[in-house]
Amino acid sequence: MSKTDADTDLKAMQDEMSDVRRVIDELDDELVALLAKRQRQIERAAKVKPALGIPARVPERVDEVLARVLGASRREGLSVELAMNLWTTIIEWAIQYEERLMGDRAPKGD
Repeated sequence: MSKTDADTDLKAMQDEMSDVRRVIDELDDELVALLAKRQRQIERAAKVKPALGIPARVPERVDEVLARVLGASRREGLSVELAMNLWTTIIEWAIQYEERLMGDRAPKGD
């Protein structure tokens, strides 16, 4: 392989890496937008739950969400380990956020 061919291959790999990074950045922006939409739904839930006597933590709902995400992860080819770690963190954050938003209006769970 000549130096020119090696330079061309290196340039092609650098271009490919730039494209990978650009796409990842775009996906990160989409993920942030989706997580912000999810957060707004948590805020809606925090307004409604006290009137219905529903605590922030509903174990059956947590199980339901994790099971649904597990199925979606398998279907989409996403690492199940990654999905479970992310959603467990998201759910725990959401529960704490709801509790803060509800304050003393928060119904107590089991």
